[in-house]
Amino acid sequence: MTGGRRDWWREPLLGLVAAGLGLAGTWLARPGSARQEWAGVFPVLAGLALMAVGRWPGPVLVAESALLLVADAVAPAGAGTPQLAGAVALGYVACRCGRSATAAGYALFLGVTLVDVLRQGDAGVLSGGPGLIRLVMLAGVAAAPVAFGRYLRGVRHAAAAAEERAREVEERRAAENRAARLAERAAIARDLHDIVAHHIAAVALRAGAARYAVQHTGRTEEAVSALGELRDTAGQVLDELRELLEVLRDPEAVEPAEPQVEPAQVIRDAARRVREAGVAVQVTVPAALGRVPLVVGTTAARVVQEALTNTLKHAGPGAVASVDVRVADGALLLEVLDSGPVRRRPALPASGYGLNGMRERVGLLGGTLTAAATDSGGWRLRARLPIRENA
Repeated sequence: MTGGRRDWWREPLLGLVAAGLGLAGTWLARPGSARQEWAGVFPVLAGLALMAVGRWPGPVLVAESALLLVADAVAPAGAGTPQLAGAVALGYVACRCGRSATAAGYALFLGVTLVDVLRQGDAGVLSGGPGLIRLVMLAGVAAAPVAFGRYLRGVRHAAAAAEERAREVEERRAAENRAARLAERAAIARDLHDIVAHHIAAVALRAGAARYAVQHTGRTEEAVSALGELRDTAGQVLDELRELLEVLRDPEAVEPAEPQVEPAQVIRDAARRVREAGVAVQVTVPAALGRVPLVVGTTAARVVQEALTNTLKHAGPGAVASVDVRVADGALLLEVLDSGPVRRRPALPASGYGLNGMRERVGLLGGTLTAAATDSGGWRLRARLPIRENA
């Protein structure tokens, strides 16, 4: 009864089988009965009507009921097939239609069945105690197609609900995969920004210093020193980019080993590179930094690295900067302060992701970050990273 485009042949086959069996039954039943020549017409008509029961179960039930009444009046031997086809149509109504239509179909089929029983017997067949029992049995027999149809309807609804749940689970899984990919891309973008913004800014400034030394001061030793530092920084950039590309090509091929550099060392290396580019940097890193959770320390190191990169970009050589990292009140506090540019200079292009990236890193740990210009023309960045929540 579930039907479908792929099962279009079921109802036609059902109608042909019902018509054939009913026609054969009329030839074998009571050859001497009156008007036996009309008995074979009703099975054929009942079978033809049953072919459309999948599309129009209600009208087919009405048609089968009418055929049953006419067969009772014209040729009782041909009433068996319409009655059986009517029960099948009632089952389709119960499966395809709502409760109101099912109740109406049941009442119609039970009424027609009672008329058929009364015509075959007499008015007293349903009277008295035995008649009441017969009536209850007829009601139960007529209710059997309804029960079967409603059962199939429940199975269909359960299957549809299961498919819907499976589809929702699949959509949720796809959404989670998309979110995970976006988060991974954001993490890669932050790492790539750290590599490019910090190191390439240092490379650009050291190259400019070497060019200035050759063209204006004639001090070739300063140019050679700047080029050597530039070569070391470029090599470090290539190494870090190579590691990042290895992870992108095959994330499972790179084992998550212990970090090779401690957060304090990352801060000192960033200060050294900026110092070599001409910015005087004073760093205060407590020993307690090594005892904070690694994710907190690493985030602090990346924030300091990015802040010093911004100092290098916007303040330039000759500026003075300070880095103060301390542990207090259950949090890691850091401050990066610079004096601002000492002279007008061509500004390096800003990436636009520095402060946003730092705020994202700090916000993931439940911390806060503020950055603003000072009254003296410099820049101050402060961040607070809670430790207890991330221990």
